[in-house]
Amino acid sequence: MTITPGHTPAAAPAAAATIPVLPGLPAGIDPTDVVVQMVRRAASPGFESWWRRAEHVGFCANPIHLLGTDTFGRQHQAFTRCNNRRAVACPSCSDLYARDTWQLVHAGLHGGHHHMPSTIAKHPQVFITLTAPGFGPVHTTRDDTHNSHDRRCHDPGRSGYRRCRHGKPLWCSTIHGDDDARVGQPLCDECYDYTGHVLFAWHAPELWRRFTITVRRLLDSHLRAMGEAAKSVRINYVKVAELQRRAIPHFHAVIRLDAPPEPGEPPRPPVSSITAKDLAMLVQRAARAVMLTVAVPNSPGDGDGRVLRFGTQTDTQPLQPNQGGGPGEVTPRRSGRSVAAYLAKYVTKSVAEFGVSIRRMSPLAVAELDVTAHVRAILTTITDMAAHRSYDGMDRWLHTLGYRGHITTKSRLFSTTMGALRAYRATWTRQQHRDQAATTKDAERCLATPTSDAIEWEFDRVGLSTLGERALIISAAQRMIERRHTARDNLRAHDPPAHRDQTT
Repeated sequence: MTITPGHTPAAAPAAAATIPVLPGLPAGIDPTDVVVQMVRRAASPGFESWWRRAEHVGFCANPIHLLGTDTFGRQHQAFTRCNNRRAVACPSCSDLYARDTWQLVHAGLHGGHHHMPSTIAKHPQVFITLTAPGFGPVHTTRDDTHNSHDRRCHDPGRSGYRRCRHGKPLWCSTIHGDDDARVGQPLCDECYDYTGHVLFAWHAPELWRRFTITVRRLLDSHLRAMGEAAKSVRINYVKVAELQRRAIPHFHAVIRLDAPPEPGEPPRPPVSSITAKDLAMLVQRAARAVMLTVAVPNSPGDGDGRVLRFGTQTDTQPLQPNQGGGPGEVTPRRSGRSVAAYLAKYVTKSVAEFGVSIRRMSPLAVAELDVTAHVRAILTTITDMAAHRSYDGMDRWLHTLGYRGHITTKSRLFSTTMGALRAYRATWTRQQHRDQAATTKDAERCLATPTSDAIEWEFDRVGLSTLGERALIISAAQRMIERRHTARDNLRAHDPPAHRDQTT
């Protein structure tokens, strides 16, 4: 349903079937009631002013309401973005966060924008994926499309018709699709090692920290073996965490080698004979070598520990300059554009896709969640482990399924920052508003917020008043995103290849 300022639908109930899907819509809500709320809001006297404020923040679904008083005693209202990266919480801010991530990663891979030199594309670069180890067989998909037998979940022709000690089959002849709800679910819930699963998720940030330290040490040893000075190169990286279908985190990252930094200078090419293939080899060695011994709750001996490692499915892809292409293009298996898009896609995901709230919740709410048995077992294990002294407070991370790290982390010198991108966008937006105000007789009517610097804004509240308002905002945000995607695709189709890497 589309409602624009100044337009009131004549037959609102008839449009109930076209109402946009609302994330987190409570069960039992009549869509007709939501449409009535939409019409009531669109017909209200202050709708145009409200709509301009919503448009000013890109139709954010959870806007922060601000109140301010100018020097003449007049009260003003304004919206500001929630900046939530999760698509299920706010499609508009999530899309913007993904675009900022693309800019951040692409600038660190290709350079040429955001104060990163274009020569950075020739630095040794490796795209890596670090997965979690196996804690029990789960339903899965296969990538081999040439042989249908290879795409079977657990082909009994290879593993045989075996059963676990609980009598459940350890085979599955189904060819699961990507949208199959069984993907990621254990073949046997009783055999699955939920304690190990939760321990890995909880300690994954520490494993990553040790991995980066190990890579640096192996790099120094490799440089000394080649007769070069240790510390002659610097490692810079960007990392994104993703929850696999089995609800456990794994990491995608890009590691780049630079020369030692100079104050105030952009990253320079390393003066070393080390190549991207050498770096990929060192990354593989580091992934196999890193380990962490942790306490196991409820173990027979209080001093017993468990060794955590990354999984054996470690993928390293060297990114090297393409000798046959234009400057800045990288090959062989991924380009800088595809790597940036790949990482940007995953930063907008959240545990809401597993049926878990995106905010902190009480352990008492676990029993009421509409989740799979696998996710419920993970949440129950977290709650049980939180009673152990070594994991006191773990239940505060139920909403992240036990993962307590950041979704995106990067080295300080890898690229620009999210703060710099937002500051640049705010400056550009203010300038656009000044230019628009200079060409109109009534500046206040064309602006969603006043431009007076004398106004001191105060927090009022967060969010929208009704589900009808949320439907209007999300519908507008989706149209805005679709128009941007269409314009981007058309621009790429007509732009020369040398300029395509600047569009996102």
